[in-house]
Amino acid sequence: MGNGSLGRLSWVNRRLPARLKEIGADLLFSFANIAPVRSGLPQVVFCHQRNAFFSDGIPSRVLFKRWRMRFMRSHILRGARASGAMIVQTKAMRERIIELEPSLDGRIHVIPSGYRYPSVEPNIRVEKKALIDGADRPRLIYISHPSEHKNHLALVRAMPGILKTIPSASLLLTLDKQRPGHRRYTSFIVDIQKEAEQLGVSQRLVWLGILNPDEVEYALRVSDLTVFPSLAESFGMGLAESMAAECPVAAADLSYAHDVCGEAAIYFDPRDSADIAETVLSMLRDQAISERLRSLGTERKDRFSYERIAGEIALVLEMAAELYHHNEIMT
Repeated sequence: MGNGSLGRLSWVNRRLPARLKEIGADLLFSFANIAPVRSGLPQVVFCHQRNAFFSDGIPSRVLFKRWRMRFMRSHILRGARASGAMIVQTKAMRERIIELEPSLDGRIHVIPSGYRYPSVEPNIRVEKKALIDGADRPRLIYISHPSEHKNHLALVRAMPGILKTIPSASLLLTLDKQRPGHRRYTSFIVDIQKEAEQLGVSQRLVWLGILNPDEVEYALRVSDLTVFPSLAESFGMGLAESMAAECPVAAADLSYAHDVCGEAAIYFDPRDSADIAETVLSMLRDQAISERLRSLGTERKDRFSYERIAGEIALVLEMAAELYHHNEIMT
C-alpha cells in the first residue's frame, strides 16, 4: 500500500478491520492518530499530531505541509467520530478538537506522555559525555530535533544578548551536524549554522548529536537551564524530562508548555529573541528561582510516570468497551 498518507488511510480502513476480524480482537487501540471508520469493534484513538489542529507552528510559506495537515485533520476527526474515546496529551488539544468537532465533547481524555526513566546502569557513550562535560557554564540546553516549529533560530538569535552579560554561556543542542541522507534535516542544520555564524555565536553552540535516553537524562542533569522555545507541541517530552532531571525550565509562553509545566517553569515570548534572552538572564542571575523550579518540577514529575499513565489509559479502554457493548444491547 505504500507509506504515504493515502496508503496508510487505505490500510487503516480496509486491511486493518479485516485483520482484526482474523485474529478475533476484542478492542482496537489506534495509537497513530487515525482510526477506522468501521472496525466492528470498540475502539480508542490516540491523537498526538498537534499540527493537524494548530497551524501556528507551520510557516505560511510551507503550503504543502499546511495542506497535508488539513487533510490529516479531516481523517483524524472522521476516525474519532467512529471511536468510543479519544486520548490527547494536553488540555489545549482537547479544547481545540471540541471547537472543531463539538460531537466529541465528553469523549476526549487528556493523558500526558511519560518521561523515560534513567537506566540502573546508564548507557552513556564516552564521546557524548566528553562533549557535555566540556561545555562551558552556564549550560543552556534544548532537547529537540529540527523542524520549522521547533524554533531553533529564535534561540540562536537570543544568544548575543545572553553572551553580552555572561560571555561563558554555552548552548547545547541535540542536533547532528553531519547526518547523512536526510536532506530536510540537513537544511535546518545549515540554517542554524548560518545564523550562528552571522551573529558571531557559533563558538558557543555545542552540537551533541542524537542522544540516547540515558545521555539525555545526563545532559539535562548537568545543565543549568532548559530553554524550550518550540512554537507547537502535542506534549513537550523535553519539558517533562527536564523536570525529572531537576533541570530548571524556561519555556515558550504557550498552552502546551503551561499544561506540562504549570508553575514549574518561567515563560517567555517564543517569537521575541530579546525576551528569551532576558528571561534566561533573569534566571541565571537569581539562583533562588532555579532552586524553586527544581523543587516544583520534582513534585510535578510524578504525574508523568508510566505507571500512572498506563492506569489512566486502561480505564479509558475499559470505558470505551463498556460503552460499545451497551450501545449494541440498546440497538
